[in-house]
Amino acid sequence: MSVEAITRLIERGRARRASDLHVDPAHGAAYRIFTRVERIPGTPPSPREIDAFLEVAMDRLSRAKLEKIGMSDCVYADDRTGAVRIHASRGRSGNRLALRLLARAIPDLEELRLPPIVAAFAELRSGLILVGGPTGAGKSTTVASVISRISQSSSRHVVTLEDPVEYQHGWGNSIVTQYEVGRDVSNFADGIRGALRADPDVIFIGELRGADTVSAALQAAETGHLVFAALHTPSETPHAVNRIVGMFGADEQERARHRLADVLRAVVGLRLVPLRDGSGLRVAAEIAVASEALRRLVRDGATHQIRATIASSRREGMQTLESHLGALVASGEIDVAVARAASAYPEEIRELASLQYRGR
Repeated sequence: MSVEAITRLIERGRARRASDLHVDPAHGAAYRIFTRVERIPGTPPSPREIDAFLEVAMDRLSRAKLEKIGMSDCVYADDRTGAVRIHASRGRSGNRLALRLLARAIPDLEELRLPPIVAAFAELRSGLILVGGPTGAGKSTTVASVISRISQSSSRHVVTLEDPVEYQHGWGNSIVTQYEVGRDVSNFADGIRGALRADPDVIFIGELRGADTVSAALQAAETGHLVFAALHTPSETPHAVNRIVGMFGADEQERARHRLADVLRAVVGLRLVPLRDGSGLRVAAEIAVASEALRRLVRDGATHQIRATIASSRREGMQTLESHLGALVASGEIDVAVARAASAYPEEIRELASLQYRGR
């Protein structure tokens, strides 16, 4: 059976600038284009066509996992489809697909239009940088772009731990070693501990899962390594800090706060929002740099005061998500309703946008 049916859908999705393709033999197929889900007319691929694609796209371990637990993830790439992250799951009518259409090449940091301070993080030599945001906010792409910058601009050893590996890094001036959790290492925590014996300078952790992983990440940063870690959380810095500390038991949380405060260098909170003209998505970012004031708040557990510190520290490169959303509204890039919907503090957006517009 040919894989042509799925391949054609992927090609059409890329032409439509879709980020995701969903296929369910019982219900149909759909693209996610920017923020909207759009049904694909016509008969969906059959269970046999889906299985034929998985036979080619998944390796033996991934197929075995799908057979055993009913879900499996991997990344597949060829010249026609480009790189595609596959989530396959078992359904009553056959296997289903949720495909993320990854960028054909790692974008330059400038293409992402992030605040300039993010590029400066590539020059750091130690500490922990948290990259947070909801699913699909661009966390992996952002870190991949930073790693690419590190590889181009310095001579270091970068180790990545991912589930699955989304972007393949070649060797530039730096060398890059990539591990896939569940295939090359059993879990993130063991992978981090093993990586510390592999002469790393920079470690990327694709997802902070549980206290064991967080503790290993903190240990890596404490021992003089630069650690980037992705965290599935709302875009606001206090949520990220609370999430990290909350992974520990009550009797360990005070120590966790102190450890985090000692090694934290920055928190980047990401959110993708649709452009006003409908031509694509724009990243909005919260940036918290670990100043002494912010470290003290983390150490004391006063996370409710962090946001005010970020808002008053623009000279240090910090910005709240709302200030960035307000600037994008004021510049005409996004609609105020979109900005308010993306914010946990929507009442601030109109006022910020108005002030910034008057100040231009």
